[in-house]
Amino acid sequence: MTFKEEFLAELEDCLRGYGAVPVLNPNALARLIDFVRRMSDDDPRLRCLEGVDQGSGSFWNNPAVWWELVPRFGVASGDCAELLDRMLDEAISDEIDVLEMEIRELPG
Repeated sequence: MTFKEEFLAELEDCLRGYGAVPVLNPNALARLIDFVRRMSDDDPRLRCLEGVDQGSGSFWNNPAVWWELVPRFGVASGDCAELLDRMLDEAISDEIDVLEMEIRELPG
């Protein structure tokens, strides 16, 4: 399964009500799913999200993404591109935090 397919499956599960998080605006999430579905597999945002996630799972395990951004999408803003940018920012920020913590744990 490609990253895009996995991402779509997780979003669709959320839309159906049995995914990782409850959704406040199902119509907005449906628009996001359609937006992601139309993206090319080599879209830079998808490739960056996949790349960040390969290192530490910072995308799939990021509470800011899955418990704040996705559930509230469409409540204040319904811009799909903006949400993907924010998801990427959160995933990168989380990845940086993980790396900094690992560096601090290095001996000497």
